[in-house]
Amino acid sequence: MGREGSVHITIAHKGSNARDDRSVPPVYAAKLADVYDAIHSGKDYARESGYLLDVVRRHHPAARTLLETACGTGRFLEALQVEMEVTGLDLSPGMLARAAERMPGAALHVGDMAEFSLGKTFDVVCCLFRSIAYLKTSDRLADAIGTMARHLAPGGIVVIEPFFTPENFWVGRLTCNHHRDESMDITWMYASERPSSRLGRYPIHFLVGSDAGVDHFVEDHELGLFTPHDFQAAFDRAGLSLVYDPVGPTGIGLYIGKRSSRE
Repeated sequence: MGREGSVHITIAHKGSNARDDRSVPPVYAAKLADVYDAIHSGKDYARESGYLLDVVRRHHPAARTLLETACGTGRFLEALQVEMEVTGLDLSPGMLARAAERMPGAALHVGDMAEFSLGKTFDVVCCLFRSIAYLKTSDRLADAIGTMARHLAPGGIVVIEPFFTPENFWVGRLTCNHHRDESMDITWMYASERPSSRLGRYPIHFLVGSDAGVDHFVEDHELGLFTPHDFQAAFDRAGLSLVYDPVGPTGIGLYIGKRSSRE
């Protein structure tokens, strides 16, 4: 257990669907946690959070509690806490340390979204910013949605923002970005790859410069390319009725699964 300011960061227990005793390594290394908010400074978290809250109002207007899996540095939680009692879960202690600085008093847990057990339920469980793709395989996708479903209160909803499908993931495209602020300059670039038919890869090279010097590191991100059938099968297995929003907060869609209020 770690402590950041007045916030406890706890280790989430593995759920009953844990496949073995091997730990899953954090997706993001400590160096990326240091620059994550800077490289996503142009993302409109407030607007996207507002979209999610509109979805919640339509599908579960009485909802008051929310768990965000793969919550990262807490930017969505910060916006959502205006209307919801929020909890965060992430695999990276470094990312959660930033969330703890941003969210004094928040409940934050280190854990794998495919196999965690928090011992309580929520009205909403969500996974945003296409982070669901880090599960990589359809088996782990089903495990994750099943785990999320077990953390739903009656009438609760699971909300998932998907990544690209096998049909619309691009290959061999160079992406290059730059961020500058008063403390550092950051350049990051990658050429997208496709190791297999159901897996995309971004080998991202970072150059981070400050008065202290220039650092170079590489983050190798492998991402599952899930189909609508994969999501339908996972929600069906979890016992949730599924609605698909073809737009979603960023134009790539949104999956909304609802638990019966009679359970």
